[in-house]
Amino acid sequence: MQISMRDVYDTTGNIQEDVAQWLSGHKQALALLPNLHWLNQHLSSNTDLSIQEEAQSGLYFSFLGNGPIKSAQDINSVQIAYQARPISGHFYIAKDEQYSLLQARISPAHLAAVLGETEEQIIQHFTNMRDKLGNENATIQLPVTGRTRSLIEPILAHKGHSISLAGHLYALIFTLIEQLQMLNHLSQCEDCQRKLFHAQNLIETPQHDALNIQHLAQQVGLNTEALAIGFNLIVGQSIEIYCTRSRIKSAAAKLRQDPSAKPFIVAQSGFSEDQFEAAFIQHFGVSSHQYGQIH
Repeated sequence: MQISMRDVYDTTGNIQEDVAQWLSGHKQALALLPNLHWLNQHLSSNTDLSIQEEAQSGLYFSFLGNGPIKSAQDINSVQIAYQARPISGHFYIAKDEQYSLLQARISPAHLAAVLGETEEQIIQHFTNMRDKLGNENATIQLPVTGRTRSLIEPILAHKGHSISLAGHLYALIFTLIEQLQMLNHLSQCEDCQRKLFHAQNLIETPQHDALNIQHLAQQVGLNTEALAIGFNLIVGQSIEIYCTRSRIKSAAAKLRQDPSAKPFIVAQSGFSEDQFEAAFIQHFGVSSHQYGQIH
């Protein structure tokens, strides 16, 4: 089934009656300044849908989640894209799937005026970054770092005037531009990449404790932002997800050897029992008890 995004929400941001049998969610779209926009959008579908949407030209800084984004912890990834002209396309949302998006859109001319650059310089910079670091969809991916989360929280909690919200958005955009420059450096620096592989090896060691990014960064000689951004670049997933999977795989191997030692294995993993079971089910699709019976 295919519908247009223009038919999904009414003028107040609620789901239109015509599509409410398939979709639920909300949308808040704010024009903070003539060339600075903020979008908070959530969709949940009870059927398979293809949704057509249009995007205006501009620089997009997007934050995606698999459920309602109530805090920065609910954000899974950050995407940066430059659209030179308006485009139209489709995205697919499966039955029982949720789609959440926070998004800042700013024009190159506006960003240039704020940064004291020319519009041509801004366009050239983001075009170069897209060509060097973008994926097949011309989108640059960044992990959600601690610094990013700290800047998103006041945006989510904001209830004051739009001008103060614009200030928070500027701070977030400037930080993402810095992270983009860091990503570019890490993609070319062989010494940095050796340090990142060293971090990966340390995580894999049996005696490695629960993840402490600051301590791990000190061990390998990087700052925490560089470690988080570079690890995602080299390994293809966030350092938090990688560490969780590594610890769960190690725990599973120990359970296969001695199922009766589960309490000790859980304690050694650094998880609470509930966290251990949730991570085990997410990784293996069964509980640790069922896993032990199977293996």
